[in-house]
Amino acid sequence: MSATMKITRTEGKLFARDPIALFFGLVFPAILLLALGYFFPGFDEPAADLDGARYIDVYAPMALVLGLATLGLVTLPPILGTYRQFGILRRLRTTPVHPARLLWAQLAVHTLVAIASAVLAIVVAVAAFDVTFPEKPIWFAISFILAAASIFSIGLLVGALARTTTSGQAIGMGIYFPMLFFAGLWIPRRIMPDGLLTVSDLTPMGSAVQALEDSWFGLTPSMTNIVVMLVWAIVIGFIAVRVFRWE
Repeated sequence: MSATMKITRTEGKLFARDPIALFFGLVFPAILLLALGYFFPGFDEPAADLDGARYIDVYAPMALVLGLATLGLVTLPPILGTYRQFGILRRLRTTPVHPARLLWAQLAVHTLVAIASAVLAIVVAVAAFDVTFPEKPIWFAISFILAAASIFSIGLLVGALARTTTSGQAIGMGIYFPMLFFAGLWIPRRIMPDGLLTVSDLTPMGSAVQALEDSWFGLTPSMTNIVVMLVWAIVIGFIAVRVFRWE
């Protein structure tokens, strides 16, 4: 087994031992859909302000993006801040195992958890509320990968700047909640004013929700949403690599 695989297994075990990260990163999106569908009146019925669509249909893609945001902005930055605060990255530099392997391991673990979280949320939406399976699976997969790349790149940038666990948490949460607003958690994108919708389209999470919703319900995602996520992933990812410090 390669050194990278060994580190990935170790990081995966550490992640699994954190009940808070495991809950919010893996099962919270599915639980949110269940809570919204069963406890909010009319959530699974056609709504006039959504042109006959159900709120549960609109919030299903949002739940997937919520899972990505929780992993990328809430879970990932504090881990990197902790490793820097306690000198783990610095000590790794004195071994044959380059610290970059640790970053790749973190990305691999968070990506696998994100995929599992998405699958669980989709199964819940389909089984409990008769939401259809994604009708354009290839576009759906592309949209999900780009969403993960763009959101995780922001998390890596925060982790590159965070000197401690606390600073990683604070910066990540400071980005997390505004991003959720523009993604439509409180005001669904379908009923946003035009100006707010334009701003939402320029954020990675707003574009992610729209691209996932389109491909989920049989439409080809807008190239604008695809390009926005791609640009965020490339530009922010490049900046994160440039400013990252091991100590």
